[in-house]
Amino acid sequence: MKKKVKRSRMLRAFNSLCAALLIGSAIYIMAMGFSAVAMAAMAISVVGAAVLPVQSSEGVLEVIIGTVEAMIDGVLVVIEAITSAIASLFS
Repeated sequence: MKKKVKRSRMLRAFNSLCAALLIGSAIYIMAMGFSAVAMAAMAISVVGAAVLPVQSSEGVLEVIIGTVEAMIDGVLVVIEAITSAIASLFS
């Protein structure tokens, strides 16, 4: 199994922003229906998360896996921030 990739705080923040934008636009599309703004937000978030794997240019499969990994890392950072905020309320 591959070792966890070390990412800078700025990159983790950018990935979490892309993931939050993707989740928010997906929820908006499910609730309100398709719109050009929501589709553009989804496209921007996926492209933003795919920038670094594309720059490394190690192959198509590596780009896809790197993009998915960046999006999952962003979702985990968002969940971690939410649970940290809730935990700080009770401590």
